Amino acid sequence: MKEVKEKVYPSGLRLLTQEMPNFSSVSIAVLVKVGSKNEIPSEEGLSHFVEHMLFKGTTTRTSEDIAKTLSNEGVDYNAWTSSDSTCYHTRGLIDNAPVCMDILSDMYFNLKFPDDDFEREAEVICQEIAMHNDNPRSALYELAGSTYFKGTQYEHPIAGTAKQIKGYKPSSIYNYIKKHYKPQNTIIAISGNITEKQADELVLKYFESKFKAKNLPNLAKPAKQLIKPAPSKVFRKRKIAQQNVMIMFPAISSNDDRRYGVSLLREVFAGDMSSRLFLNIREKLGLVYTISGGIDLTPIGGNFYIYFSCTPKNTKRVIDAVKLEVQKLVAGGVLAEELEKVKKIKRTNRLFASESVEGVNLRNAESIAEYNKITTDEEYLKIIDAITVDDLNGLAREIFKLENAIYACVGGAKV
Repeated sequence: MKEVKEKVYPSGLRLLTQEMPNFSSVSIAVLVKVGSKNEIPSEEGLSHFVEHMLFKGTTTRTSEDIAKTLSNEGVDYNAWTSSDSTCYHTRGLIDNAPVCMDILSDMYFNLKFPDDDFEREAEVICQEIAMHNDNPRSALYELAGSTYFKGTQYEHPIAGTAKQIKGYKPSSIYNYIKKHYKPQNTIIAISGNITEKQADELVLKYFESKFKAKNLPNLAKPAKQLIKPAPSKVFRKRKIAQQNVMIMFPAISSNDDRRYGVSLLREVFAGDMSSRLFLNIREKLGLVYTISGGIDLTPIGGNFYIYFSCTPKNTKRVIDAVKLEVQKLVAGGVLAEELEKVKKIKRTNRLFASESVEGVNLRNAESIAEYNKITTDEEYLKIIDAITVDDLNGLAREIFKLENAIYACVGGAKV
């Protein structure tokens, strides 16, 4: 796999090309650096709403035209919205690349939809919101996230609320696009069976030639101050059989180079079926079916969280067992054999991911958007290999302070 080539155009648009000649497919991603964190209160949910509406038609194509043209070519296509960005992506063969770029460009520059399509899609999003709210685990993640990031741009849910969505008008979509869909905020990533020259020609024809003004790219900037929420307990009552519980510990920011160590620590403590929490709480105590952990890092700070679900009678015992495992980790530290095991997991996962053209392409786009750089497989493996037991134990002592824990619960009784 060849190295990623970056080109910055006069408009501020950036192109990332990674030639992968041993693969058949070509992945194209148009990433716009706008997500829920960029929304002011009167715009909450609009980044996600715009993502939906871009598929609803242009000045020359209906939504059906867009779907049929791509499907008839055998192209996979999708989009997503996060706190930080919105991305539209396709995967097809090299012969499909011009059609994919033409449609992505048309959606980006020439959005036009009937008012009744707007009303229908607003209802679709309200159904999506209701679906997530009905899922206790999704509801828990939203409750936990809004609690941890309260008072910041990461507090509100990406999709907004049904009331907010129903309050928007077609002009809300067009105005939001005009505000944020600019070349300096846009990254195009193309990977797979394509040359740098071919990718450049496509971008020049379908994107760069349509921009008039000259700009510098909008580069990510590190946060000046990191948040550290006060310990708390939050609860959302639901008539369900199980308690869904999350325990969050304030951690580091996404810009901290120690994030690689935190990811290894997560594997040791709360990763797969060989992790400490799974073996000791599910396998030995039999108190839960599901228990795991994760890291939610942003430029302004983040947390290491532990998630589990169990019946109310087991809740206190599980929380006490988690606390005990935390204390054992801090006091006794990570073992050398545990570190070596999770390093192997990370190495394998990274190299497996690099066998996916689309996975590589989206990773490139997101990496440039968030860090202004791309970490190659070789660089990543060196970083992982250099992490020591002392590094992980230092992170464990810094993060796992029970007195700083934030508890969130969705279920029938408070924790």
